[in-house]
Amino acid sequence: MGWIAPLDEWRILIRLFGPPQIAMAEVYGDDTTGARFDHGTLDTLLRRHVRANGRVDYVSLFDDVATLDEYIEAVGLVDFHALSRDEKLALLINAYNAFTLSLIAEHRPLKSIRNIPSRDRWLVRRWRIGDHQLSLHGIENGWLRARFVEPRIHFAINCASIGCPPLRAGAYTGAAIDNELAHHAQAVHGDPRWAGFDGDSLWLTKVYLWYACDFIAAGGSIAHFAGGYMPEIAERLAANAPVRLRWLPYDWAINALE
Repeated sequence: MGWIAPLDEWRILIRLFGPPQIAMAEVYGDDTTGARFDHGTLDTLLRRHVRANGRVDYVSLFDDVATLDEYIEAVGLVDFHALSRDEKLALLINAYNAFTLSLIAEHRPLKSIRNIPSRDRWLVRRWRIGDHQLSLHGIENGWLRARFVEPRIHFAINCASIGCPPLRAGAYTGAAIDNELAHHAQAVHGDPRWAGFDGDSLWLTKVYLWYACDFIAAGGSIAHFAGGYMPEIAERLAANAPVRLRWLPYDWAINALE
């Protein structure tokens, strides 16, 4: 195995100020059959207003809020427990992204999602998924991370920021969720905004730093997980060559069209 830079210098700061350290668990693995949820309304909305690079045409989106509200209303009426495991995963990812877009529309104009008062942002329990009333924080950490062994969700959910891995220009579906997550993760690692290699330095989005425990649990190390999408990294690790972790700047500016 290749040598990988330690994370020790970051661990205390992450524990104090970062997201909760959660042991991923597969809660719904036996739910292989069940009801499906139609994400067509959200898919149409995203294809209409999200560009291939992940930037959002918020000007046109704000004129289409009724469509977004229609999808959010349907999410609030879903029988979540009747869905299969993959349908649950797709619904939670799509709901998170739809709720975030709604939050941006509600507080427009914004230069950053962090301009929204903290009491109204990630921790407020205002979003309904069936009979559950959740916060964005709760969807990410209490459901997506705690109930699925699926670190690729960190490339799929979007915080409406330039530094965040890009919003997919289409909804995720239970029928194809694995392929959709794989394709999107590959696109993220092929874009220098979120991943790159220079000399012996592996430059990664800070999402890898903040959620290090998830990627280490799944891949053995951050570099090994990233190497699954970056052949040059996999080759260096296989040859026991050094790989030094470096973190790309994280831009919290709104991910609007340039």
